[in-house]
Amino acid sequence: MSCNISISESACYFPFLNRSMAYLSRRGFSLDFVLTNSAFIEKAIERFKKSLGREPFNPRQCLDTPENIAVAARLALYIAAATKNTYILRRFIDSESKNFTILLRKIPGVQDPRCKIEIAKDLGIYAKQASEVVSGAIVAVYNLPMAVRWVSYLRYAPQDPYWAMINRPVIKGWVILPMEDFERLLEEAYEERMLQIVRENELAVGRIATAVDMTQLEDVIKKYAQRPVQLSYQQTEGKDPPCMQAIITALKNGENLPHTARFAITTYLIKRGWDLEQIVELFRSSPDFNEKITRYQVMHIAGQVGGRKEYAVPSCETMHTWGLCPTNLGCGVKNPLQYGRKSIIKKSP
Repeated sequence: MSCNISISESACYFPFLNRSMAYLSRRGFSLDFVLTNSAFIEKAIERFKKSLGREPFNPRQCLDTPENIAVAARLALYIAAATKNTYILRRFIDSESKNFTILLRKIPGVQDPRCKIEIAKDLGIYAKQASEVVSGAIVAVYNLPMAVRWVSYLRYAPQDPYWAMINRPVIKGWVILPMEDFERLLEEAYEERMLQIVRENELAVGRIATAVDMTQLEDVIKKYAQRPVQLSYQQTEGKDPPCMQAIITALKNGENLPHTARFAITTYLIKRGWDLEQIVELFRSSPDFNEKITRYQVMHIAGQVGGRKEYAVPSCETMHTWGLCPTNLGCGVKNPLQYGRKSIIKKSP
């Protein structure tokens, strides 16, 4: 391995990589064996609770009992899925992926770009050091730039104008990006890997649900479970356009939306008469919700703090460019706000 750490430590730091799971399997940590050991289950419950509470992972644990910690992480993911609460599962995954990125930057043996390229390969991302693809000014602009195959980039890049490929140097099918963005790309892929593990291991999740006393988790689940979204509000007449309906539905389902979607729905709901506190409450269902940050961002978009500029609702063309138009500009309006007025006109005698 190019990573200057042992395979057992690597499995502990990044328990949801394919290599980590294969290593644990070779070491005899089968589900049957793990479920007979109460110590593993206790550690998994502890990991589950700390992840929901967004407590940072202490990497020193991986120096003491790396394999046990890796097994606990896998069980904790199954426990999150066994709650049958989509928001709990997504909050757990979001927290684990954030810790993944911290470890990528913090662990000395992992900071080597060659190590990160190995991790990327495990996650299905084809990458190289940018110096192997291009030289000169482009490489000089970034600090330790990386090159990612365009197919991998498109699959995991967040839906945000900043991540649009047109804004990136592309050399012979390789997208050049700074190390920080490369790490973010790995974080997105790591999240997808955890969701994939859940989908492919429904039987294991079911066994966890029967083996673990879920009643002892009722308090923590109740604390972090998604609150019902209150949609009662005063607004102008007319229906919401499909793009905004889709964003609201995604929020209610506890999905982690890109910045562009959050910005768009906030500007729209402000114009539609929502109270700022109601908008903050809607975002509470996001897995990465932070009340203080969310309230400030909503107030900033409303023009109540910062530059005191109230932002306009993005046009339909912009929504389409951001990948947020489900009808491919088929609503017949130029701005989402016009959709409601159009529906009123259609109903008029």
